Amino acid sequence: MHQLTKDLFRPTMHFTPPFGWMNDPNGLVYINNEYHLFYQYYPYANKWGPMHWGHAVSADLRNWQHLPPALVPDDKGMCFSGSAVVDWRNTSGLFDNEPQPGVLAFYTACIAHDDGRDSEQMQSLAYSKDGGFSWNKLADNPILPNPGLKDFRDPKVIWHEQSQHWVMVVTEGQEVGFYRSKDLNQWEKTANFGLNEGKHDEMPWECPDLFPIQLEGSEICYWVLIVGVQRCSHAGGSGTQYFIGQFDGERFTNHHDAETVLWLDYGRDYYAAQTWSDVTDGGRTSIAWMSNWLYANDVPTQAWRSAMSVPRSMKLCKTDSGLRLLSEIPKEWGLERQTHPASGTSLNQGHSLKLSDSYQAGVVDATFIFEIGSELKIAPFGNESLVYIVCRSEAGYHLTTKRVIADEGEENYQKTFASDVMLDLPQNDELNLVALIDRCSSELLLQQGEFCVTDLSFDSCVSGYELTCIKGAVKLERLNFC
Repeated sequence: MHQLTKDLFRPTMHFTPPFGWMNDPNGLVYINNEYHLFYQYYPYANKWGPMHWGHAVSADLRNWQHLPPALVPDDKGMCFSGSAVVDWRNTSGLFDNEPQPGVLAFYTACIAHDDGRDSEQMQSLAYSKDGGFSWNKLADNPILPNPGLKDFRDPKVIWHEQSQHWVMVVTEGQEVGFYRSKDLNQWEKTANFGLNEGKHDEMPWECPDLFPIQLEGSEICYWVLIVGVQRCSHAGGSGTQYFIGQFDGERFTNHHDAETVLWLDYGRDYYAAQTWSDVTDGGRTSIAWMSNWLYANDVPTQAWRSAMSVPRSMKLCKTDSGLRLLSEIPKEWGLERQTHPASGTSLNQGHSLKLSDSYQAGVVDATFIFEIGSELKIAPFGNESLVYIVCRSEAGYHLTTKRVIADEGEENYQKTFASDVMLDLPQNDELNLVALIDRCSSELLLQQGEFCVTDLSFDSCVSGYELTCIKGAVKLERLNFC
């Protein structure tokens, strides 16, 4: 991606399309030691248009090779979000004696009407015989017609070993529906989930994901269901919630009570998260669209719009808050951190530490010890277009995110982009923080990744990364930089 980084706001650590519009990641699958990233793509303008599946591959989740679009619209509709999986047992019957793994891609075919009628959404199938590089759509699409719903999209398909069935999770308005099939042709509906659970707004749920995950330090296996909301996230607008529970091949049972809301990220710009299937070691790595539908079409980039988040390795742990997913930078990134000379020193009230005079992208890994009543300002961009303020009280830590307009943008962007977000963290002796700062974004992974905060920030005058003690004293127990 080095040839693409000359644009003012184009990130150096985050995936962006070569040109055009991008939104949800979809079809994430690991084949022949490469991560395939497909994504919602409109290559002919920098705003949303008829959806294609863009395509890129990477061996390390950081350096990506751009490929031609994998799926394009046709007379059966646009190609909305979906998923991909290796058909190891050839249950589809499409891959007899093929030298490469047979790969199936499930997507929502959407036919839009110009006369005011609702669009037609149905689940369709494409397949690849060369390990995911070229694709053919099934002639008999759709494989799952619309049962009469206005919103019926974003199929996540997995092989459920215990029941020996394919399972499809698809959004159905304010909930998700579960279907199963032996042969990918005949589908039986088994259950719904979510109508009275989790967070809801006036818009339909989107982009479900479903996968098993083992509780760290035990042999207990849980299932995680991820789903996006469009207008009611913790920070406002788009966000990604998740549920922890059990899945028996037919229905999902929530481990928590119906009112409990768990967020993969508490910032403004982390939506439609998906995980890679068929990863060799069984690990779960996610990536999300780093934007928000409130202003995504209006952010001040030019030939391209939107970036993906940094990939995150996820693990399920018992925390003081209960069972939670924790996120960290994947080992594939191979980051080599260097200890900063300031490690072990303290910042007293009014003192600042500037990590670099020309810092535009990098990773900070730090552990702080706050005196009760202390406040620390973390300013990834020198003119404070995006500022985090962390304070510690007797009850715990409190994070305030302040974002202001640093570029004129367009009218909708002006109205919805700038806002403050607040987050409370439980009491702890130390505050652990990993910050990934890039040209137009900041991602914080707090307390070993239990609390993540992702925000865009468009500032043409990047001038450094600074820590300032506003009140009290904060010890820099550990400070690494790469």
